Amino acid sequence: MRAQMFLIGLLAAAGLSACADEVAVDEASVVNAVDPYLARALNDPLMVDPDLAYSDEANAAITIGFDHALPSFKGSDEAASRARETARLALLETGPIAELPLAQSGPGPAPLVERFGVEAVLEGVNAPPECRKAIRGSFAIAASLPRIAAVMPHGMVRVAAGVDQPQCTLRLVRYVTPVAIEDALQYHHTVASREGFEPAYFEQPEASLIADRRGTYFMVFARRTSGDLTAVDVVTWTHSQTGS
Repeated sequence: MRAQMFLIGLLAAAGLSACADEVAVDEASVVNAVDPYLARALNDPLMVDPDLAYSDEANAAITIGFDHALPSFKGSDEAASRARETARLALLETGPIAELPLAQSGPGPAPLVERFGVEAVLEGVNAPPECRKAIRGSFAIAASLPRIAAVMPHGMVRVAAGVDQPQCTLRLVRYVTPVAIEDALQYHHTVASREGFEPAYFEQPEASLIADRRGTYFMVFARRTSGDLTAVDVVTWTHSQTGS
């Protein structure tokens, strides 16, 4: 009898040990299953933000036929300082930063502040009709801008459009940046100067840079906008009269 009781005790102990191991494993799987963050990470479907998915098609093999602009970020002193320093460092890598020239005494071109959309902007800068007729809007164009029309670092593109035809090559980009108007214009003035342009600077009726070199026109407009940001319009085109 004692031998039987001893044997039963051993079997019970072994069973409890096995159950303990089994319970430990089960507890681990239960924790993994019920932990809301882990379960969400493992089981939820991948979400796609359409604004992010379609905003930059620079390296896409297949693109979507429409674009979405991202919501504008908010400006701040910290964001302005970070963007300004990033731009300065980028410029200093290839040479000194040019100072803005003295503002012209007379008025500059008509402002673009009340012009919304690609057609309105091109009409406002008197772009050639051939360019305006063939314009194509796409955020992918912002990834193929010529150096003279480069967007300032930390800038967010709102509108981009372009034309690539024998009689006209044009790029238009409208973006916002947290830096001040003068910082944005100094950046574009430096880039244009390095490309062989001599932009004229106007303070009124809207801060702007205007340049013309061998049939290539370059224009930049800047103004303060909501959210403590500066809105910048950059337009450049080369137009040939051949065949027109």
